Amino acid sequence: MSELYLAKRYLFRGKAKHVSFIGVISCVGIILGVATVIVAISILNGIDGGLMERIMRFQYHLTVESVVEDGHLDEVKKTVKEWEEIESVSLSIQTQVFAKFEETIVPLIVKGIDFDENQEKDFFYQYVKEDSKTDGFFVGEGLRRRFYLDDQIEFYPLKKKLSLQKENVRGSFRVGLYDIDNYCIITDLDRARELSPHYQFFLGVRIKEPFNAGELKKKILNEFPEGIFVSTWIDTNEALFATLKLEKIAMFIILTLIISIASFNIFATLTVKVVEKTKDIGILKSVGFTGKKILFIFTLQGVILGIIGVVGGSLLGTGICYILKQYPFIRLPEEIFFTEYLPVVVNYGDVFWIAVLTIFISFVSSLIPAFKAGRLSACEALRYE
Repeated sequence: MSELYLAKRYLFRGKAKHVSFIGVISCVGIILGVATVIVAISILNGIDGGLMERIMRFQYHLTVESVVEDGHLDEVKKTVKEWEEIESVSLSIQTQVFAKFEETIVPLIVKGIDFDENQEKDFFYQYVKEDSKTDGFFVGEGLRRRFYLDDQIEFYPLKKKLSLQKENVRGSFRVGLYDIDNYCIITDLDRARELSPHYQFFLGVRIKEPFNAGELKKKILNEFPEGIFVSTWIDTNEALFATLKLEKIAMFIILTLIISIASFNIFATLTVKVVEKTKDIGILKSVGFTGKKILFIFTLQGVILGIIGVVGGSLLGTGICYILKQYPFIRLPEEIFFTEYLPVVVNYGDVFWIAVLTIFISFVSSLIPAFKAGRLSACEALRYE
């Protein structure tokens, strides 16, 4: 194909060496822009995905509360447990205590789970790091390290008349969520009920497809139209997910502008090429090349630069992501990002759309110089030669 041959020849071979240098700079600009977008989006994917995974794997996908009496939840449990969408159902209690560490008072969440439910017990024990006693509290690993907890923990239960109590530290657990590992203790359902008359009693439901929680919520409410309140993990974290989504959209727009700025090098390169190849354009038109063919030749140069930039940027970006993933060395504040090191997850669907967008921007950037070249007449192009 003559147009492709001429496009490659004009792009990589020129009388003036500085023109080829500009072409190299154009490619480098696109490569760096694409790599930056891939790395940034992959980091956002890692933060979002890691956070969502941790939230889903420890929190209940649905919580069912009774607004009439606690016994009503037993009926709900018996019915819901038989549904094929359900993975596990168990009763839980959540309350609060004020732990005393020398002169420091720290409010802690107490979660009571039913250890008689084998599924619930097995689920919790996958996060247990130590279980040295038969009774007492499981404390988060972060909490244990921060206050050097050994065998016992002192606390004030949530009661009108505060009185200092002690409880054995049975063991420790680590979920990977900062708030849970540093401000949560786990105990048996009955022990949690004894701590205080002020507690939240609810039914925790885990389902096989967490993103279908909304549909299952409607199903439960249809089955029990009165006396219960149902919330999903999506409802509970709605503000967080909306913020993360907005952040990703804003980041994608900003990084797209980076590629757009890099693509101005293509515009500059092809503009110089048109000036340099004015004589060649005149000769081509003299031998029968139409304006459309000339336009296609110069547009093809922009697309070739874009493709080279995409390939090089994709390799560079995914390579950087691989290094960051295999050798994590960038630390993050856990209390903000819920993870110790910079997480990276490459979504090849994102890489594909970044590539398509880059090639499209490269194509658009080449249109003005290409139209200018296509409109040159043979006489005008050869007038001063």
